[in-house]
Amino acid sequence: GGVGKTALASAAYMEVSHQFEARCLLENIREESSKHGLKKLQEKILSVALKTTVVVDSEIEGRSMIKRRLHHKRVLVVLDDVDDLEQLEALAGSHDWFGEGSRIIITTRDKHLLSSRAHTNIYEVSLLSHYEAIKLFNRHTCHKDKHVEDYEILAEEVVSYAGGLPLAL
Repeated sequence: GGVGKTALASAAYMEVSHQFEARCLLENIREESSKHGLKKLQEKILSVALKTTVVVDSEIEGRSMIKRRLHHKRVLVVLDDVDDLEQLEALAGSHDWFGEGSRIIITTRDKHLLSSRAHTNIYEVSLLSHYEAIKLFNRHTCHKDKHVEDYEILAEEVVSYAGGLPLAL
């Protein structure tokens, strides 16, 4: 963890969500499902995507409701921090649950969860190279891409400490 999967997925959501008929960003699924259960997350997907309060009586009903109410809509759903196949099956069981042109973005630390899913493109977020890290640090401290001599030692120390993690910079 810590390479910026959530930040990247959230940024993508913010950038393109207006292009979809229905949309929902579900963060911290690992934590939320253990605290409140998958039924509550199903209610949230439906309520946010349909812009109305939806009550789900059971997880099985929730699966059916998601498919029935969203299969004709072009939707964007972000499922953040998925750590169990059951979560995927309950929240986005199959590509046919959603209308043509829909996109489901899943962040996970375990890419093997995605191997059984059809129509899946996997993008692995990697650490920044030393050069990329220095450039990012300078952009945020100097508001430009150019390297500033006075900050060279500080930049090297910060980048070394951050270990290539974009969010640490």
